[in-house]
Parts: sequence; C-alpha cells; structure tokens
Amino acid sequence: MNSKKLFTGILGMAMTTNLLLPIASFAQETPAANRFCSRIDQIFSPIDQRIADREAILQAKRQERSDNLTERRSEREERRSENRTLRDTNREEHYAKLEARATTDAQKQAVAAFKAAVESAVSARKSAVDAAISAFKQSVDQAIASRKSAVDAAISAFKNSRAAAVEKAKADCAAGVDSKTVRETFRANMKAAQDKFKSDRQAIEKLKDSLEPIRAAKKAEVEKAIADFKAAMEKARADLKAAFQQ
Repeated sequence: MNSKKLFTGILGMAMTTNLLLPIASFAQETPAANRFCSRIDQIFSPIDQRIADREAILQAKRQERSDNLTERRSEREERRSENRTLRDTNREEHYAKLEARATTDAQKQAVAAFKAAVESAVSARKSAVDAAISAFKQSVDQAIASRKSAVDAAISAFKNSRAAAVEKAKADCAAGVDSKTVRETFRANMKAAQDKFKSDRQAIEKLKDSLEPIRAAKKAEVEKAIADFKAAMEKARADLKAAFQQ
C-alpha cells in the first residue's frame, strides 16, 4: 500500500480543514472598535459554529479514510489468498507429472525429497511475507494513531487558548475596560494561539517521514524471503536433476 500517500492525505486534510481564524475578521466584524464589547456574543457565536463545522468535516474524512484503508487491505488479502491457492494447485500438478516420470526407486525418492523441499521453502516464504506484512500494518496503524493524537492535541490546545481569550475579553468588558483595549488584547491572544497552532502543525507534518523506515523494513524482509525461496528452489531443482541423470 502507498502508506506515505495515505498518511499525507490524512494529515493534509486535518490541517487544511483549518481551525485558524483570520485575525483581520475581528476588525471586519466590528468596524468601530468601541462596539466590540457590545457585540461580543454576536462575534463569537459564528466563530464557534465554524470551528464545530470544521471538526465535523475532519472526523468524517478520518472515518472515510479508515474505511477505505480497511477495504483496500481486505482486497489485497483476498488477492494474495487467491494467488497462493492457484500456485498450490500448479505445484500439485507439477508434482504429479514428476511422479509419473519417476521409474526407479531412486527417482521416486528424489521426487518425494523435491516435493518436501519445495513445500518447506513455500511455507517459509509465506511465513516471512505474512510476518513482514503484519508488522508493516501494525507500524502504519500506530503511526496514524500517533499523528491523529498529535493533531487532536494541537486542535485542543488551540480551542483552549481561544476559549481563554474569549473569557478574558468578556471579563475585561464586564470590568469596564475600554472596548478598543479589550479588542486589541483579544486579537493579540488569538494571534499567539494561531502561531502556536502553526508551530504544532509544522512539527506534525515532519513526522510523516517516519513511515519511510517502515516501508523500507517491509521491503527488505520481503526481498529476503524471496531470495531465500529462490535459493532453496535452485538447490531442490539441482538435486532432482542429478537424481534423474543417474
């Protein structure tokens, strides 16, 4: 599976479904600075709704990608099983032909030894490949879960900072602080929250590279399994050929 593309899609969707709100919007929604306190609830209500809407989109996309990943894995498992069954059938046909050719006890023994060697090599290859795939899936799932947690933590931190900024603004308004000062303080606090969110996002984006060694490990293990299988098959064929030439 193209795991890097998958994770990049998940991460990109999470971050482009952005909770960052343009600082300038507060000025646009309150053309007169001294109206900030009188319109504070009207200002924050649509902002809260936008955050909730974007979080809902994020969750829906996550579920969609999770479902797609499960479906693709199931399809690959089914194809792998079908291919293995076909190869098993082909081997049995090949064994039958060899047994029909064997006329001496030595040749019959050689065919039996060849069959045992091949089946042992096939079993070893299956076990190695299945183990590599299983480890790969677990590592990918762990990476996705880790990054999901990191994204959720970044969003939660932003929401908490935003909530603190709102509470500060409301408290200042209730205390009679000048509306312009309240607005400017709020904008400064929100900018700090946004800057922190951007920093968190950049750190999370760098973590996608952790999938590279996971893919490399799987590739190396599968290649080794194939190489070992080929070596075992070459020996089995050589032994069989030698027996039939005697």
